[in-house]
Amino acid sequence: MKTLNYTELKHFINTDYETFDHIIKSKHIFNQEFIKFRKFFKGLTKKITYVKDEEYNQELQKYVPIKRQVNPYFSSGTTEYYFTLTTENVVDLDMTQLQRDFSNLKTDYDLLLSLKPNVRSGKRPKDLEKDYEAERLRKAAQEDKATCGICHQYWELVDMTGEGQKFNLSKNIIADHGFTLAYGGRNGVCFGARFEAWEKSSKVKIEYVKQILKPTLEQVSKEEPSEDTVTALTASIERFKVALKLYNNLSFNNQRDVKRPHKPEYLLSSQMVGLVLSTVRPITLNELVKYWNECKISLQEEIKTFEASIKNWTLKPTPREQLKK
Repeated sequence: MKTLNYTELKHFINTDYETFDHIIKSKHIFNQEFIKFRKFFKGLTKKITYVKDEEYNQELQKYVPIKRQVNPYFSSGTTEYYFTLTTENVVDLDMTQLQRDFSNLKTDYDLLLSLKPNVRSGKRPKDLEKDYEAERLRKAAQEDKATCGICHQYWELVDMTGEGQKFNLSKNIIADHGFTLAYGGRNGVCFGARFEAWEKSSKVKIEYVKQILKPTLEQVSKEEPSEDTVTALTASIERFKVALKLYNNLSFNNQRDVKRPHKPEYLLSSQMVGLVLSTVRPITLNELVKYWNECKISLQEEIKTFEASIKNWTLKPTPREQLKK
């Protein structure tokens, strides 16, 4: 490896510390991050030690006991960079000075180890990465995007004339988004499209509560399950069992031409996915009532969250307006 100086070593450590500080602030730590930073702190806090070993002596033509020196090391918490901390690798290395410059190494190492029970599997999601929000804001400013009041993602601001306007809004409104393309056309669109950006108006949330959440809650409240519901769902399960048996009796080639029967679900108003019903144990009314109650509570909590956002809304500049400041 290239020989470094102490200033370069400090730069490497400071760069890794920026990522470590972000991990702590984000309140999320993932498995590979924990492993890498454990090695990072362990290497920098390690003392020079000596271990018993053997070395082949050419003159004596046999292995002789020796004491091998084990040095501290730098193992990056963000890259694969690794080297021992010796004057061969860092020409003006001063471990005493390093301990002064990074006096919190031991404390931060203990902090990292204390997070072990909270380590999550998998990779850090994009929205939890360092500088993610700053990068999103920069791109949104460049592309003249602003925040949708429903999905809270940045989307283009457009002008619209003619049919399709909401509340006669035509200037600087959020472009259509959230749709899929299939069968030669568009399917679905986010409710927040064609409203003013969240930075400029809370109307999109007001209308969502008025048009979607409250009517849905009212409808779901009328759908309390009964014994008749249990009877109807039990019958649908029996029909599913018959259909599945017929499907399983088909040859492999014939199965490719037929849709596999879907397990029956207990669906409430506006739900795309409901409670998948067991085909082994009987359905109980208590089970359905519990699910119905949980759905009602979820809608009530969502309404409270939206109303709190509406109450606390303040006028803000869009990303491009922030860039111009």
